[in-house]
Amino acid sequence: MDDFDDFAMVTQLTRRELIHVLESIIGTKELVVEQSLMRPLDKVASMSFLKEHNCLRVQQLYLDRLISWDPNLENRVFLIRPSLTNVRKVCELIKAEPNVRYSAIFVDRKQNICDLEFEKQGVYGNIESYELNLSFIPLESDLFSLELPADIPRSSRTDYQAMARCLWQLQSLYGAIPNQFAIGQAAIDCQKVFQRICHDMKEPAATANQPISHLFLFDRSIDLVSVLLTGLTYESMLNDVFKYSCGKIVFGEAVDAKLKQKSEGKKVIPLNNSDAIFSVVRNRHMSQVFPFLSARAKTLQESFDKASAMNKVEEVKDFISNQLRQLKQNHKLLELHICACEVLLETSKGSDRYGIEHAIVRREADANIVMEHLELAICKQQNPWAVLQLACLWSICEDGLLSKHFHAFRTLFLHACGYDYLTVFYYLQSNGLLIEKSTPSAKTSIGGSGSFKINSNFKELSRKTSFSHLTKSLRLTTTSDILFDPKSPNPNPSYVFSDAYSPIACQIVSQTVADGWSTPKLQKVFGPEIPISSSLNPVKPDNRIKKALLVAFIGGVTFAEVAALRQFAQNSNFRIIVVASHVLNREEFLKSFVEIV
Repeated sequence: MDDFDDFAMVTQLTRRELIHVLESIIGTKELVVEQSLMRPLDKVASMSFLKEHNCLRVQQLYLDRLISWDPNLENRVFLIRPSLTNVRKVCELIKAEPNVRYSAIFVDRKQNICDLEFEKQGVYGNIESYELNLSFIPLESDLFSLELPADIPRSSRTDYQAMARCLWQLQSLYGAIPNQFAIGQAAIDCQKVFQRICHDMKEPAATANQPISHLFLFDRSIDLVSVLLTGLTYESMLNDVFKYSCGKIVFGEAVDAKLKQKSEGKKVIPLNNSDAIFSVVRNRHMSQVFPFLSARAKTLQESFDKASAMNKVEEVKDFISNQLRQLKQNHKLLELHICACEVLLETSKGSDRYGIEHAIVRREADANIVMEHLELAICKQQNPWAVLQLACLWSICEDGLLSKHFHAFRTLFLHACGYDYLTVFYYLQSNGLLIEKSTPSAKTSIGGSGSFKINSNFKELSRKTSFSHLTKSLRLTTTSDILFDPKSPNPNPSYVFSDAYSPIACQIVSQTVADGWSTPKLQKVFGPEIPISSSLNPVKPDNRIKKALLVAFIGGVTFAEVAALRQFAQNSNFRIIVVASHVLNREEFLKSFVEIV
């Protein structure tokens, strides 16, 4: 494990594949990149790297505007995902100037519908097509993402296939993973594709020095509660409030105003462990972040005061050459995070939402109090999607809402927010997120396919895998009389939700480490509707052999789950590496279930 390179070879392989594609396009190139691929591309290839391979100009593809081309460059190259929207925009640009050489690089694969659209638009002969398989993008040394779009209809088919391909690539580089577990339909599908690829491509032999001993595959749909609950770590709340993706964030006007800076467009700031302040506070409970930042600010001020009191020239020179630059950098970072923390605290000031959420997951909530909170949030014209998040959480934890509560909430919401949201309710109901108990055809959100649409009868399923049964069997919740101590040096992983709830993935990994894997036991917990599988005769994880546990999420992972797994790894002296199809934002996650209004 000491020689493990944090998947550096995976990034190198992706970079080499990109080189091969770029070198296949002869001549100078202008690269036009889909917005969602800009940051992943930056993680793989710098601008200087692209210039080495004749990509002399890079710009973003906008669907609502024209592109200003450089007439001196020979090739116009699009780096896009295979969606009809993107292909139609490319066709529009080709038709505008048909006498130029065009190429399209499709990530991860070109679909037949793309060629059909090119042919339909009459540009099929004007463009060359290539494919580029983007592998795991490193967000941190223990967190990797495929950065796939959070689009439910396409994820039902593509997410698990892309994950399987990348896992095979990982295994071919680092050695066979001997112990594999899967829970949920998308996870099972991924495992089958993974095994088929290994069979077709000849699975590498297991070696004594392979760095990964166990692989856990989780379908996102087995635990929607971890997505809908408010994660109370600093990183989780940053992701909720600001635009945070691929290790970069745009704080916006609220933070700029506190910094007393003029807003000059969208300033993108990297957030990772190279930030000395962020690396310390990212996984801390929000209640402990501001006190830490305040204490660090006082320490920093003392260092400046000590420097101002220096009398000897040698001391001043030493301070300027060795300490001043770092102190100024830390001061700048502290100021930034203090202002961001203030904005986060202001957004939740005076709200009892967290208490309501925790009472709901503990099944201790008074229905009248929850309804009053929802009504007040609607009357205050709070973000409609935040209101729907709470309603969906309530519905999932109660295995459906009573008819009187469901209809009262829907009526009030539609009156206040508009009947455009009627289709939103339809999609949420059809996907099992917001349902009434009396609906016989409703679909549960516990377990299911990669598309999150469950085909089994809700009433039948709820008797076997109700949320109450799940929480008791896996010990996911604690009672409210057990007080949460945010100052605990080694908290339980459930600290990410103030000890109100423990993410299912973390709990299963924890129980496997403690007691070993038991498919029959887990099948009783989840019921027969949720498929579960494992490799033959799996070995119990052992931290003495110093090998990593790989935890994969198909359908996305939250920063709260990542923090919980990091805490478990620290408590149990394991190394855990998390890979996911993408990192989830709660609002975008909920929107992905519906046709946006």
